[in-house]
Amino acid sequence: MITTIIALVCAGAVIGLDQLTKFLIYGTASRSIIGNFLWFESTLNTGVAFSMFEGKSMLFIVISALASFGLLFLICNKKIIQKRLQKICLGLILGGTIGNLIDRIVFDGVRDFIYLKFINFAIFNVADMAIVCSVIVFCVFLIIDIFKKEKK
Repeated sequence: MITTIIALVCAGAVIGLDQLTKFLIYGTASRSIIGNFLWFESTLNTGVAFSMFEGKSMLFIVISALASFGLLFLICNKKIIQKRLQKICLGLILGGTIGNLIDRIVFDGVRDFIYLKFINFAIFNVADMAIVCSVIVFCVFLIIDIFKKEKK
């Protein structure tokens, strides 16, 4: 039960931090934060990762809402996900999904502003970071669990 609450608090924290940073930074003039390494550069992404499938906001609203309910179910169900770190990862993914869902509903796209200019990487936001990092950690722990079970 406590792990479920921690996961939901993590989701809320990601949503709050994501929306706060978008409120404070999005729409400001493009500027360097750390030389040519890190920039703030606002863009509205009406697609998904790397601006794929632009202009399909309603489809992504439905998918994000369904994913959010699915993640919430996994977090709250004691039988499916039992490990604390995995639940917390799902909470962070949920927070990122809802953070971007709010943007899709209110702005008809996702507000992105973090730009790694030195590698000309896609512009992203706090919600995207929470999703990507948590998916990676979740998958690493799944792989570790698989190897542990095969070893036994």
